[in-house]
Amino acid sequence: MNKNEAVLDHPLKFDLGFSSRTVADYPLERRIDLVKMAESLGFACLWHSNEKFGRDMVASMTLTATRTQAIRIGAAVADPYSVHPALTASSIATVDEISGGRVLVAIGAGGSGFPAMEIARVKPAMAIREAIEIMRGMWRGETVTLKGKVIGLAGGRLGFSARPDIPIFVATRGGAVLRMAGEVADGVMIATMASPEGVSAAWNMVVEGAEKAGRNPADLEIMSRVDCCVDFDRQRAREGVKLMIAYLLWSSYPNRDFVARVGLKVPDELEALIARRDYELMVEAGPLVPEDFVDAFAWAGTPQEVARQIGSVVDLGIRRIGCWVLPAPEGDLESVVRLLAQEVIPKVRDRSATK
Repeated sequence: MNKNEAVLDHPLKFDLGFSSRTVADYPLERRIDLVKMAESLGFACLWHSNEKFGRDMVASMTLTATRTQAIRIGAAVADPYSVHPALTASSIATVDEISGGRVLVAIGAGGSGFPAMEIARVKPAMAIREAIEIMRGMWRGETVTLKGKVIGLAGGRLGFSARPDIPIFVATRGGAVLRMAGEVADGVMIATMASPEGVSAAWNMVVEGAEKAGRNPADLEIMSRVDCCVDFDRQRAREGVKLMIAYLLWSSYPNRDFVARVGLKVPDELEALIARRDYELMVEAGPLVPEDFVDAFAWAGTPQEVARQIGSVVDLGIRRIGCWVLPAPEGDLESVVRLLAQEVIPKVRDRSATK
């Protein structure tokens, strides 16, 4: 089956995500209003970030669960290193119960906060695979014992009944993890690849992994997850995403496969700053991000431009779009969310309907 044919019958879904850095100074009531806005504007899922040492992801998901009725609640992303997968299984299942079965979880290699905690990302594809095995077994009510190559568990069992089929997405842009995701995941969150070329190359790796495992690629839900800033001033929108691109380059260092995959190279001055491995220095790195990196790794511009950018990915056959919204300089998240819902998404849907 051609990968584009695999998901053509899926409805087009738009998900929303916030970086915890963008709402760090927002008081509780404003964050609650954003959650309610996401549901009222019809977004399919609200994804909650897991940036160390920001507000706790699971606690934030619980807040959303108690303030909404229908929107799905996403964890993005859990990792197999900073929290044992058995504990992740317990906390995610708890929020799923509170929400009435609305939780999705994305698991990836992580990276934020790891140097400070002296955590090393060892064999990420294997670690994520083993974490998924543990989580699924515990959700099924099994007593799980696993002597893995990275993770171990000796007789772990949940003390309560959980939904056995909580969907697990693997979030990544790395080739080895994309292939592994095709073998075992329910869905794949192709992260930060904004161009059709980048998304298509990543998707082909997922299909390769699925076929290797004897799976039908159509059984996987593919999501394109990209940092997004919309503003009627094009340059303001593009400036709004540069810092986040610096952070993603920092978190992937020294792996630059995904950069080379779209024909780019990190400029020497920017790479030297990233190589110092000081997360706080990325504030200085943002202005060093070139314009072609904005095109490759973000959806940024006027509503018309962003609709065209997202539409070109939807044209590939992607049916789940994740917009991780960022404010323009001197702007706010609320205006970006409204522009997405009222100006961008209708244009993308109209374009999709005419294809």
